[in-house]
Amino acid sequence: MWGGVCRPDEGNTRAGLIIIIGGWSTVDGALAHCHLLPRLLAAQAKSETISNTNFSRFSSFGEEGFELGHNHNHNLIVTQPACCMQHNIIAAAMNYAEDRLDRRARADEAGATVAEEITTDLEKAHDVFKIHGTFTVAASTDNVDSFLQLIDAHELAGRTLRDCGQIRQSVFHFGMAWKICHWLEKQYHNDNINETSNEWKAAGDYAQICEIGGFPEIGILALLYYRCRGSLDPCNAIVEESYQAESTGCGCGMAMCGKSPCFIAFPSESTLLDEILDAFEELERTASETPFESCLSAHDILGQLALISRSKSPLEMHFQDMHNFLKTKMTIAQPILQFWDNQIEPSSIYRKLPTVDMLLLLKLLFSSPFGGPVLKLSCMSIPYLSTLLPPSSKEGKRMAKEYKSHNAYLVFIRSLVLGERIKKHRVGKVIHHTPIWDTVFGLLHESGGDALTCQPDAQKGKSLSHYFKEVIRDCESNKSSYILPQSISPHPPIYVVGDSHVLSLAWQTLRINDINSGTYKLRTATPFPATGVKAYHLRSSMQFFTHFNLHALLRRLPNQGLTRTIILSAGEIDCREGIGGTLLKGYYRSCNEAVEDTVRKYLSAASTIALKYNLQILIMPVAPHAYRSIKNGKSVGRAKRRETMYLWNEVLRSELQASKWTNVFLLDYEESLQYQDQTSPVGFVLNPCYNADYTHTNNAIVPLVAEAIQNSGCDFNFL
Repeated sequence: MWGGVCRPDEGNTRAGLIIIIGGWSTVDGALAHCHLLPRLLAAQAKSETISNTNFSRFSSFGEEGFELGHNHNHNLIVTQPACCMQHNIIAAAMNYAEDRLDRRARADEAGATVAEEITTDLEKAHDVFKIHGTFTVAASTDNVDSFLQLIDAHELAGRTLRDCGQIRQSVFHFGMAWKICHWLEKQYHNDNINETSNEWKAAGDYAQICEIGGFPEIGILALLYYRCRGSLDPCNAIVEESYQAESTGCGCGMAMCGKSPCFIAFPSESTLLDEILDAFEELERTASETPFESCLSAHDILGQLALISRSKSPLEMHFQDMHNFLKTKMTIAQPILQFWDNQIEPSSIYRKLPTVDMLLLLKLLFSSPFGGPVLKLSCMSIPYLSTLLPPSSKEGKRMAKEYKSHNAYLVFIRSLVLGERIKKHRVGKVIHHTPIWDTVFGLLHESGGDALTCQPDAQKGKSLSHYFKEVIRDCESNKSSYILPQSISPHPPIYVVGDSHVLSLAWQTLRINDINSGTYKLRTATPFPATGVKAYHLRSSMQFFTHFNLHALLRRLPNQGLTRTIILSAGEIDCREGIGGTLLKGYYRSCNEAVEDTVRKYLSAASTIALKYNLQILIMPVAPHAYRSIKNGKSVGRAKRRETMYLWNEVLRSELQASKWTNVFLLDYEESLQYQDQTSPVGFVLNPCYNADYTHTNNAIVPLVAEAIQNSGCDFNFL
């Protein structure tokens, strides 16, 4: 479902290039495939017929974009807007929640199952590889169609393999799509200045699948490398005749498919990569050397954002105002890391990242389990992104509509980083969220900021950049040592794994008391999210990418062979969109039965995982949602979800009090989150003190979680 659209300036006439694509029947509202655009634009002011091209997938962008029509020979007429050469062309990037629904809808329309739809799509991709399997970048540049079809096939294979849980193979194909897109961009834009829809989307898709594969650090480097106009090595997508059926591949015939847990699409050794990693190290040094008395606080930044929001000047001026405000008291990251900068001139050595790639990079930086300069960069971007993407702006509304998950992460992370403005005399007297900004930049005397400083590995003497390089080399040599660095802070980490609710605890220090010995332990809650995972997905029979994503994360936890403790979050998505809908059709007689069965299977799967990975698992309850007005027309569904969440937590308590699930314990703090509300069908909503974004809690829950750990019955020795 990929396409391109050129958004014309108001008043521009739609004249100029007309291209006829022969033998194509009417497709209402479709757009020309984005990967054809370099060739379409290269046609200049003449009409030509393009044949033998794969038009299997298209995307519609409403009324904007290329005007389509058909001549009397039933050929497609594509009219180029006059402004086409002056504007970026927008294409849809990976949006896996929507992709899943689209695949299901296509299967239903064809009267097939999703499994049959997946098989058919993979066969289509493999057919293209067989036809063009010996075609390399060394071949003639005249045969553009072969490259376009290979890109299309790699993306289709990557998407299909992702949907059936073959993540290693999916990463390879998305990486190959990026490589070929990059090569085509260089052929048609030798100055590498004019942007098109091809490469940014391919780079973003690759970064996102790396995260799903359990390697968010590779996704971070990929997006920064792309932004810096880094060159990719030539790609030879050759189908090998000697390819063995028992290999790790998907059947495409390419030797590298699935061989590495994370196929590295960019060069593992390059001056540019070194410069990016050196900039991270410099960011860490400058931040740690800045006295906390001279730093801006989250309260200061919220005040500046309030002033800017009242200004009637353009967003570009808001951005500059925020930059001038920040640089008065802090050192901004080097330009090579300033991914939020949209004031870049076309001739710059850096690219202007599309909004969706900015938000993806923000999420990877904040939620990846590294802390230190990676976390600092994510926090530093929030004031800038807040000025660029106010919810009321045109771009803010577009992101909320077209990329709900990406936009939701921006809203959630912004809330965690900056919090809310609280009068200083009330701090410490009321329950409130502690802005991560203040902790990261050392404004809190009790933490001194050191809890989130990335320290070298005490055992190996390796910095974060050394670790990143080591992971890249190991992936390229297909080693099995992909373990996370053991020490990212002065306090040992306790990993918080699961859905997006793990970020509520992210980067907080948990003080866990041992009620038997009177001692205590300090642990840094370190996030490692498997975005979109449901409790339902933990079952061993599940063939969905969130299941494989979760296991990829667990395999990377440090201290393999020793019993370790993790906090696991899942269930909120089941209650919100799973149970009570299609799950009931033909399977359960009631929602209560569905909840009880799902919770039991969840705990059974968690117990199996605990034994497999030598873990002690602490289960987070599902936090109630905050109060929402009934005026928006969603009150019926919301009321039903509140009932489902209440029942979910009741079943969790009942099942885990009996201690029948090995090495699985409940963090029973959900009742402390409740706030009486008679309009709720269960009599309560989330206490406003704990509300982050109406769906997630903020880090004010940390004391509740710490107390729940010490009362859970878990083994204190394994914390």
